[in-house]
Amino acid sequence: MINTHISKIILLLVLWLSVGFTQNSRAQTVREYAPADTLEVGDTFDLSITLNRDREYDDIIFPDSSSLPSDNFEVRSRSQFKVSSYKDSVHYQLQFFGTADTTLPELPVLLVQDEDTTTLYTNPVPIHFRSVLARDDESFRPLKPIYDFALAWWPYILAFILLCVAAYFLQRYFTKKGDQPAPEPATFTPVPFENPLRILQHDIGRLEDAELTTHEDFKEFYIDLGDAIRRYFEDLHHIPALESTSREILQALRARSIDSDLIDETRTVLQEADMVKFAKFTPTTEQAERALRKAQDFVQRAKEIDGPRVEHLRREHQSRMEAERERFEQKQNRAEVNA
Repeated sequence: MINTHISKIILLLVLWLSVGFTQNSRAQTVREYAPADTLEVGDTFDLSITLNRDREYDDIIFPDSSSLPSDNFEVRSRSQFKVSSYKDSVHYQLQFFGTADTTLPELPVLLVQDEDTTTLYTNPVPIHFRSVLARDDESFRPLKPIYDFALAWWPYILAFILLCVAAYFLQRYFTKKGDQPAPEPATFTPVPFENPLRILQHDIGRLEDAELTTHEDFKEFYIDLGDAIRRYFEDLHHIPALESTSREILQALRARSIDSDLIDETRTVLQEADMVKFAKFTPTTEQAERALRKAQDFVQRAKEIDGPRVEHLRREHQSRMEAERERFEQKQNRAEVNA
């Protein structure tokens, strides 16, 4: 009988603790607000996260840029506000770089109390992509009927005249060929090695004296800046970078285990160039100078990392030229023997 009484007390205590824990967890709520409807590449939009709580915590950690997919979104600014004693709000300005419909994922908000951490998640936010390319709405026109034409003799006459002219010039060509002196012996001219690092440094250096006054000047500046980096990866790693999108280039670099710092610097420069080319974004002179400095930092980083690979390519080129020289000399020797 005593054991039954004790069991009831324990059961009531467990139920009381469960209800209290449930009420406490439900008292903390997090809501998100993103008014974006459809976005083009380079568009910015606002995202707000509001936390309602019923008590103080040692620390409240809101999402940072590491919580977002870096290929589609980039944090441009972040502001945190304390609306009231138990209400906090964070405002983000995000920039969209996607090329298809995507979703802003659930974002974690951490509530830290002593050694316990409670994690709340926002709801996913769908983002719809709007292309800047115009659609061709023209429909196919019906085929016109085939008309019968009267038989004409002038094509045959024209063909006969052209045949006579061709015969005349052929006769003159073979006559002059018999009077020409014997050609001089051919010599082998090796193709010089084009150092990708020197080409990159030269292309970036030319942009230091660029005059930026109009939007077209900025657009040409950023196109040349992006193409210089694309051409470097194409020459060094044999990636079709000039025909690839920025995302495809970054995926190819990650697949080849390229240095992560070099990939981050590449992503920063190419994304800003894409904004100017595709999103009709007009930067300031300070932003262009900052982009040029980033490109110069990229050159220095590439020299440190890719120097051994460039030297390997130079040796391969030298070996290839020596092999071509030997084949050329063997061909010349056979020609002299046959003569």
